[in-house]
Amino acid sequence: MTSIDVREFMSLGRIIDRVERHERRVTLQSPPSRAVVSAVRRTFGPQGVSVDVEDGADRPSALVRDGGDVVTAVPLGDDAASFEAATEALTDALSTLDRTTFVSYDLSGMFATTREIEDRAWRVGSGRLRAGFQRVGALAEQAAVYAQLSTALDVHAYAVPDGSPPDMGETVVHLEPAPEIERSWFVVYDGDGRAAHKCALVAEERGPRRFSGFLTYAPSLVDEVDDYIAATY
Repeated sequence: MTSIDVREFMSLGRIIDRVERHERRVTLQSPPSRAVVSAVRRTFGPQGVSVDVEDGADRPSALVRDGGDVVTAVPLGDDAASFEAATEALTDALSTLDRTTFVSYDLSGMFATTREIEDRAWRVGSGRLRAGFQRVGALAEQAAVYAQLSTALDVHAYAVPDGSPPDMGETVVHLEPAPEIERSWFVVYDGDGRAAHKCALVAEERGPRRFSGFLTYAPSLVDEVDDYIAATY
């Protein structure tokens, strides 16, 4: 994935759009059966990989795309041995790409991924965690969790000023009357400067309690999002 210079962007939404254009995708060309298509979607869909179908190819194959670029092409068969070989080759190709996946979650998915990042930060036990939950009421629901996190981490929480902020321990609460704070949900952990621990979830509410955005473990992208939030708010 092309490195994103945060200075090019004026909003989290634009960063999300840029990442979306570099979505990881598997294209099945003239797949041998619907069962193969379903199996590929079951295998790679939960990993944040989009799977689509194109007809008219000379022979069945699976293409791995990063944005618009074809990374690799894999022969695609209908028998178990061929499918296993194709799955292994696709997995290897996808693992070489940037550690960023585009996601579309409901509330339960957002909370599950948020907890994963919070747990990682807590296990490391140091560093900075930034979290935006849109509104003060949502911060109140997370107050106990973030009060605990703030005993070990430098924690910053963001929301629009639609109420009185809760007691969140040592958490620094930023009340920002900004439209993107109201529509965005983000959790960004800087890994205390260690690349292996950096991660971020950034998403926008694009339907009633439906969020689209990205989950990333790419250090450069985590840094850029963190820098953008720090510089803007």
